[in-house]
Amino acid sequence: TVLVPAHSPAPWGNKVVLLQAPWNEAFILYRDISGNGTWTEAEMIRDGPGRTEGETVFRAERLVPSGAEMEFVFRNASHVYLNAPAPPVIPGGSPTVPIPYQSLVPPYNFRTTLDVLFVQDGQVFNYRPPGQVGPPRVEERQVASTVAGIPGRPVTIRLPRGYDQNTSKRYPVVYFHDGQNIFYPGGPFGTWDADRIADYETSQGRMREAILVAIPNGNAYGSDRLQEYLPDGDTISNYGAASVTHHGRASQYLQFLLDNVAPTLDVNFRTLGNAENTLVVGSSMGGLVSDYIVRAQSDRFGGAGIFSPAFWAAPTHNSSRESAGQLPVRRFLSMGTAESSTGESSSTIYWQDALAAYNIYLRLGHTIGADLSFEGVPGGAHNEAAWSALLPRALAFLLNPWREAQPLSLEVSPPVLGIQRANPSTGSISLQLTLHHGMTHSIETAQSLAGNWVPVGPASTTSDPWETVEQTVDWPATSTQFWRLRIVGW
Repeated sequence: TVLVPAHSPAPWGNKVVLLQAPWNEAFILYRDISGNGTWTEAEMIRDGPGRTEGETVFRAERLVPSGAEMEFVFRNASHVYLNAPAPPVIPGGSPTVPIPYQSLVPPYNFRTTLDVLFVQDGQVFNYRPPGQVGPPRVEERQVASTVAGIPGRPVTIRLPRGYDQNTSKRYPVVYFHDGQNIFYPGGPFGTWDADRIADYETSQGRMREAILVAIPNGNAYGSDRLQEYLPDGDTISNYGAASVTHHGRASQYLQFLLDNVAPTLDVNFRTLGNAENTLVVGSSMGGLVSDYIVRAQSDRFGGAGIFSPAFWAAPTHNSSRESAGQLPVRRFLSMGTAESSTGESSSTIYWQDALAAYNIYLRLGHTIGADLSFEGVPGGAHNEAAWSALLPRALAFLLNPWREAQPLSLEVSPPVLGIQRANPSTGSISLQLTLHHGMTHSIETAQSLAGNWVPVGPASTTSDPWETVEQTVDWPATSTQFWRLRIVGW
């Protein structure tokens, strides 16, 4: 095992926490989980007024190192504590509490890796939220199919918190296969509880706000799950009905996603739409087709949750994995040691196939923690409960909050444009600046501050958590020249 940092040190060095609370004084109690630190208390300073006359925004900084996972709670001068909210509960439901949170006991603490965060009404944000943030909501859309042999069907769309208030914000999209089992209460095989889990993880700053889409299958829609999820060139026989042979048609299912499902989302909702922010997730045959999709269309789908993949069903697909080379995609791969299904009863086959894929990804150059994560689960079974238990880790990896713009970080460390070096003999000058993830920026120039500012090159967008950019521009030394940085959409 080789441990590598998730990213280079942040320009601001330490965490900054803003709290909106109806208090006169506020204190934060915190510890560095990553560094196994002890609990420390710090008094927060007043940063500004709150939403109402009785509220204040408090600020604390220089807490734990950048990038570390921090656990924390708040209190006022009377030792009244503000903890994280309890995990979601549905009395009489099944399960009553989502599986990943069943071992938690009160009082509940906040826990996140974010460096600059705002806490309001018990929820963590990486931006200053509106005064009132609406809860997540669900829409259902009937999606017609233009692909022969792939029937249309209703898809369930879950919009994140604040979707109706943050009207200028666009969101990543996660497409789940076997959609009838994804949201609570699920189907006959159980539920992933993806809605309740995503809501809770988002509220605690452990995953990005995202649009979740559940795409169902089954005879109710006239679809053939095995054929839709099986890669082309592979076949399955003696699965269910002994006399039936299923031929892979995953390319047609992928075309249905590209031509019908994704456009429904992109036209009707504020999606980001690019590959980095479009993900697919599934289990068993759904895990197999997720692996297929990011390999076949990495320019449209940049990440996959591959849970307990039924690689046994696709020897042809598996044999071409290495020749596909390293692709610009992120994969969360998981497998338990006690996996079996109707199609393959041997847990050894499941486990060895997953390890073989994992080793190939490593050999191709993928990096653990950056674009590859493998969760091997001792005793892990092949069912919705097992996949639900892993979902918070998958969402934290695929929708890492570090992988989006951090508006609050601009308050802590605004970008500065500076001169790195100048060369009068060539009439050029090198400008340098440090930018945050997701910043679309351009450098502009003019001969006077009140003059006509024009860009010196095309706009570009940073992809790392932050990066130092150097750009060489013309320097007409015979005249006064000014340069400025323009940030688009912030």
